[in-house]
Amino acid sequence: MTAIELLKRDAEYAFGELTKSLEGVTEGQAWSVLPNHGPDYLHTDGSIYGIALHIAGLKWAYGSICFRNTELRWRDIADQMEAFEPSWEAALDYLRRGHEYWMAGWANITDLEAMHPTNWQRGDCPAWEILQITSQHDSYHAGQIVVLRYGVGETDVKPASAAEDIRTYCQESPHW
Repeated sequence: MTAIELLKRDAEYAFGELTKSLEGVTEGQAWSVLPNHGPDYLHTDGSIYGIALHIAGLKWAYGSICFRNTELRWRDIADQMEAFEPSWEAALDYLRRGHEYWMAGWANITDLEAMHPTNWQRGDCPAWEILQITSQHDSYHAGQIVVLRYGVGETDVKPASAAEDIRTYCQESPHW
């Protein structure tokens, strides 16, 4: 097995674990949040819904920024999310399509050492590192979602806008 094949397998496995963590989550459960007792910004409002859209946005953004010459910008992603928020089913579809976009963006990579632009402060990174970090990101959030599934109940209170989070925290990005 080549390193590229291994990274593709790892990406699909991590996304499969993420998908399993979301199975059976209802809209009311997805919208629920645990009380925030800490100072940390979690890149979301702390809901399963927010986490799913955080992951989706990352896949769309990194697929575009790192491997497609920034054909989509953060503002485009915010607009896309705003068009369907707060629908849980639409969020899941957006996540699935984001993963497909992500995988297609690097499907033809042959040089894992080639440097690619990122949205990270440190700038360009080798392809292998971007791919590995993104798979690890899926796995990290899959575990977070599993814990939240057992810690939250149902709510009919609509979640905070993930699109608004992107507008707040990504406007300074050169990829805005």
